[in-house]
Amino acid sequence: MFQSIVDFLGSIFHYIYKYIVNIGISDVGLAYVLAIFTFTVIIRVLILPFNIKAAKSTQGMQKIQPEVKKLQEKYKDDKEKLGAETMKLYKENNVNPAGGCLPSLLPLPILMALYWVFMGIQDVNGASFLWIQDLFSPDKYYILPILAALSTYLPSYLMTKSTPAQPGGMNMGTMNLMMAGMMGFMSLNFKAILVLYWIIGNLIQTIQTYFLNYRPAMRDAEKGNENSLESEKPFMAVEEPKNLASKKRKNKK
Repeated sequence: MFQSIVDFLGSIFHYIYKYIVNIGISDVGLAYVLAIFTFTVIIRVLILPFNIKAAKSTQGMQKIQPEVKKLQEKYKDDKEKLGAETMKLYKENNVNPAGGCLPSLLPLPILMALYWVFMGIQDVNGASFLWIQDLFSPDKYYILPILAALSTYLPSYLMTKSTPAQPGGMNMGTMNLMMAGMMGFMSLNFKAILVLYWIIGNLIQTIQTYFLNYRPAMRDAEKGNENSLESEKPFMAVEEPKNLASKKRKNKK
């Protein structure tokens, strides 16, 4: 089964590469970089529906946060009851607390399959690009592994900022750093072209996360602050006439 996936992805990648060469791109390294860029865009477009669904789930969690906080206060001394009531609340509102994690996990099996695809490409001459002397060898300057770690952390950071904290949940900040560090470490031994796939995919994921998750969450937070300020205005309006009346009495005296 896995070998079938490897063969399928390999055939797609080779088709894209040959097409790019046929349209007149004679530089071998540039042709491979354009091929991996095109391939990555195709993969991310296919994954986009999952990102949209996950974003809706995250936004649903944001809306029920007041109810979650009430449960946390009500069952603060009973963690088991809190967990059960919280999951019940999620189910009633059709919210999946793990929905936001799915898009970040989907590219991993593809990464594993591409590892074997590129392992099968041997003796490619002239496949250099910018500072990378050989796209089918690890980056000896360690620039790509650093970019891989940073690009892994950024979308997960935006996702964490746009996702409400779960009661009894793990520290997502620490988990994001561990994931980024792991990908950076693994990239030290990955072929440069494979790391380029991961970096390009992460950059696209960052843009999607910003517009689908982070920006709507910040907008909802701003609306919530505005509503809280508006709810305080009537009390201010009641107090203001009293102050004016007292000042008038003092002036008369």
